Amino acid sequence: MSTRAVLIEAGPTPWDVEGRIVGNSSLPLTSEATDTIRHLLDEVSGPIDSVYHAAANEACKQVAELITRKFGIRARDIRDLDEVRLGLWQGLFPADIRARFPTVYPQWEAQPLLVTPPDGEPLEEAIQRIRGPLNRILKRNRDQTIILALRPMAFQIVRGIIQKQSSVQIAGRLRERQAIETIEIDPAAMKTLLA
Repeated sequence: MSTRAVLIEAGPTPWDVEGRIVGNSSLPLTSEATDTIRHLLDEVSGPIDSVYHAAANEACKQVAELITRKFGIRARDIRDLDEVRLGLWQGLFPADIRARFPTVYPQWEAQPLLVTPPDGEPLEEAIQRIRGPLNRILKRNRDQTIILALRPMAFQIVRGIIQKQSSVQIAGRLRERQAIETIEIDPAAMKTLLA
C-alpha cells in the first residue's frame, strides 16, 4: 500500500488578490476562494483518514473546516505548518518593497535561500521547521490518505520535502501556485523520506 498526501492551497486571501506580500499573516479566504475550494474537494475521492492545517492561519483553518464538513473527520492544527514569515515585507506591495529595499528584494526573488527579509525567517529554517511535523504526520498516517491545507510557500515546501527535493530545488519553485496536488508515496519512498 502507499500513503496518499493531498495538498490544498489555502487561498487566495484579500491580500493575495491585491498583490500584497502575505507571508504568515493570518487572513480569511475570499468568498471566491471558498467556492473554488468546495469545487476542488468534489474531485477528492475518499476515504480521507486525516486533515492537518497551520494552526495560526485563518485561511488554512477555513479550508480544514470545509474538508471536515465534506468528509466528516476532525482536523488537527499544527503550529509549525505555518507559512514562511516575511517580517516587515508582509502587507506591502512588491513595488513598495523594491523601492525600500532596492538590492535585497530582487536578490530574495532570485535566490530566497540567500536573503532573509527584515524581521523575517530564513527559508532554510522554514524548510526545517516544516519538515519535523510533516515527517511525524507521514509516519503516523502510513498507508492512509491525508489532506494538508497550506498557504502557498508552505505548500511548495511540503511538496518538495515529500518529493525529496533539495532546498535549492524547493526555493526555485517557491512562488509557484497550485490549487491542489495529490502525491502517492510508496513504501520504499516513505522509508527513505523518513530515514
